[in-house]
Amino acid sequence: MGSRRWLWIVVVALLVGALPLVASSGEAIVRVDEFGAVDPMTGQWHLRNDSGGVTTFYFGNPGDYPFMGDWDGDGVDTPGLYRQSDGYAYLRNSNTQGIADIKFFFGNPGDVPIAGDFNGDGFDTVSIYRPSNQTFYIINKLGSNDGGLGAAEFSYVFGNPGDKPFVGDFDGDGIDTAGLHRESTGFVYFRNSHTQGIADNQFFFGDPGDRLVAGDWTGNGFDSPGLFRPSNTTWYLRWSNTQGNADESFVWGQAHWLPVAGEFGQLTPTPTTTTTTTIPGLIAQGSGFGDNVVMLNIPNVPVVIELTHTGSSNFIVWSLDNAFGNVDLVVNEIGPYAGTNAMQFKSDERVSALEIKADGTWTYQIRAVSSEPVVSCPQYGGGDSIVVLSNFRSASGIAAISHTGNSNFIIWAWSSSDRDLLVNEIGAYAGNVVVASGLDVWEITADGSWSISC
Repeated sequence: MGSRRWLWIVVVALLVGALPLVASSGEAIVRVDEFGAVDPMTGQWHLRNDSGGVTTFYFGNPGDYPFMGDWDGDGVDTPGLYRQSDGYAYLRNSNTQGIADIKFFFGNPGDVPIAGDFNGDGFDTVSIYRPSNQTFYIINKLGSNDGGLGAAEFSYVFGNPGDKPFVGDFDGDGIDTAGLHRESTGFVYFRNSHTQGIADNQFFFGDPGDRLVAGDWTGNGFDSPGLFRPSNTTWYLRWSNTQGNADESFVWGQAHWLPVAGEFGQLTPTPTTTTTTTIPGLIAQGSGFGDNVVMLNIPNVPVVIELTHTGSSNFIVWSLDNAFGNVDLVVNEIGPYAGTNAMQFKSDERVSALEIKADGTWTYQIRAVSSEPVVSCPQYGGGDSIVVLSNFRSASGIAAISHTGNSNFIIWAWSSSDRDLLVNEIGAYAGNVVVASGLDVWEITADGSWSISC
């Protein structure tokens, strides 16, 4: 593959039909790399082909970090996932639904995955960028059988704190190298060799807060930048590694998706039906970038709040009352986040605003809990979630609960007038608990996969 990639973006809104691309010379442009996106809430992948069709399938858990690469050297980029909580990588060799073909661990919790052909052998490998010390750790092999990959073959420092990494073959030599996007200024920096030093090329492209991706957009043999602008949900592509305006722009995707890019091969588009989607119980929604205070005007009823974040540093959300006093700490995480939490379940906890601390793009959606789907055991999921269980609406019972994560695992069960702390543990958990009648709304805080059986 030699490059093509991904990253650090949230895309938006609607699929546009494919139009012929034409260079200023009048010659037709042949796209090599295309775009895809992953829904971090569900693990659903959406890969776009060169005619505008989209193939969808499921792979991974909520909160996994997506990327793509040519793991088997067949010339087709396929899914990869990095679980930042434990440093595990999960790779598939086809653009289809299923479990990982390759599993191993590499790096430390909080590392950012990068994928590319770093030695020009025709195979992509998974390496990491460590934001804490601005260091790239490169290895030219894949792990297997749930084992450790071992130490990096080489490493080098490149960039400043807060820079976001990406990967591309910027000079067309068949070897992917490191790039950085400085979101605070909109500058792009990259090197053409895996050595420490200053950038071989740098230029301004975009505005602060834009999210960068790189790919071979025109079939000229080298990668150049593209970006997504959250403020107007638009992609802008540059066909050369020079400063200037975008050569192409379009809208595609949904606000909370995490993008990927690559050579997807022959895809069979998933049939779709065009409908107008109404979100049940929707009260408020919005998006933004970085630190902000969002004013709310919502009824004083129990609600759920679904939040996403695409940054690499702290993501903290406080609910505030009408005097801007703290009501509750809704989220306190590091890095990308996707989860659902409870708000206003106590009558004296009226929320009038959200205080958001973030270094990336975020979205929120507030819905009435009375409109959430009612389900029955067994239930399986991952990360922070709200589950409404019919099993305990009018009867007590026993629930068998498990968790595979490494951090806090907390379950509050709520009724219209009461609540009970069912589980409060750290790390993996398996146990049985008694659930009183009426405690049917469960607020789950987790960093791993969980299951509930009744």
